[in-house]
Amino acid sequence: MSAPLEAAVFDLDGLLVDSEPVQIAAWEEFLAGHGHTLDPELLGRLFGLRVRDTSRVLVDELRLPLSPDEVFAGREAIFFRLLEAGVRPMPAAVETVRALGARGLRLGLATSGHRRYADLVLGGLGLIGAFAVEVTGDEVARGKPAPDIYLLAAARLGVPPAACLALEDAPFGVAAAVDAGMRCLAVPNVHTTGMPGLERADAILPSLAAVVPWLEARGLLPPG
Repeated sequence: MSAPLEAAVFDLDGLLVDSEPVQIAAWEEFLAGHGHTLDPELLGRLFGLRVRDTSRVLVDELRLPLSPDEVFAGREAIFFRLLEAGVRPMPAAVETVRALGARGLRLGLATSGHRRYADLVLGGLGLIGAFAVEVTGDEVARGKPAPDIYLLAAARLGVPPAACLALEDAPFGVAAAVDAGMRCLAVPNVHTTGMPGLERADAILPSLAAVVPWLEARGLLPPG
């Protein structure tokens, strides 16, 4: 990484919000109702996928006697019920978003979640209006690991992908960002730490609190 950054594009689930325990619980409750469990190997292949894409995978893998649309709808009902308890930000999430914005970077969001979910979570985090651009998974033909969502975010930001930094927690997101031509920092969580594919990022950091110091040490931020 050498050229100055002009924009930072954030993932949402598992990076800014501690939503993955709720996501997993919703899938486990849904599958239990159909006589299945979610084994760790299969779960590991689902991180970063859109819910609709996950629904298709589960129909195929578990041979569910349901359509992907039926799986999606059933899981969504459970998920939004569980979300009524609220959401928790990941450590230093809000502070990192605001710090990069204060340093003059244009901010974007590129989430596999759909618009209804993104609005709910951003409201819970106090980040409504924090991003100049928000791209949700229902706006692209192909979800992560395809690069579509990051290419669309860069286009809407009016910034070349090479001048954008993506922040991701999971391998599919890292792949999407890197294949879009963006620089990328991986900040894995307890569920994604050590997963193959994270090493494609420019660096793997222990927490969001390390992002600004890491960028400052390499002269990649405008003067604060």
